[in-house]
Amino acid sequence: MQARRAAVMAAGALLGITGAVASTSPASAATGSVSMQAACDNQYPGQGRVARIRTWNAFGWKCVTGVVPVADGPIDVSRQCRTQYRNPSAYSAYRNYSDPYSWYCVF
Repeated sequence: MQARRAAVMAAGALLGITGAVASTSPASAATGSVSMQAACDNQYPGQGRVARIRTWNAFGWKCVTGVVPVADGPIDVSRQCRTQYRNPSAYSAYRNYSDPYSWYCVF
């Protein structure tokens, strides 16, 4: 197990990824990307909202509309993970608070 962890850490270092990635989810868990646009489509059906970054951090994603002056809608990223991967146990996490593109799903 230690040899596997060392290999994962070495691979992460080669890719420029911190060691936190290897330790944030259980070894048996699968991970995948999350579609913020699909989250807007799913969580605000029929409203034509678009995923946009309003502040440059993990929680800066909002569902916005330009048609009517309506408040930005928050995105429930874990809900999107459950929907996207059709897994009621899926949840979301991010690698770096300062990077809005660091979200991923664990399922």
